[in-house]
Amino acid sequence: MQRLIEQPADDGDVLEGRTRLGRVHYHLSVYQHFSEAEHEAVPAFLEVEGHITPLDDLDLAAFHRRRAELTLNLADGRVLEFLIANGEGAIRSTGRGLYRR
Repeated sequence: MQRLIEQPADDGDVLEGRTRLGRVHYHLSVYQHFSEAEHEAVPAFLEVEGHITPLDDLDLAAFHRRRAELTLNLADGRVLEFLIANGEGAIRSTGRGLYRR
């Protein structure tokens, strides 16, 4: 089972590796997974999905076709590794959720 725990929205930078690709506006939904079984320990796991809108000249469809893993530096200092799910800017996390470097 999962629960929506936050919905951050702001402007941030997109990177591929260490290369800055440009600035985007993001709106994310952060879900925390938990067990339905009482007293069952489940490690914390966050899944993030959302949408980015380029503020600079970024070809989202090209990154989607390449299946490039990208990094979003959020305004609050957290980082999200993600894939572009479609050419319109839908995104989904690739495993680590949101974290601080």
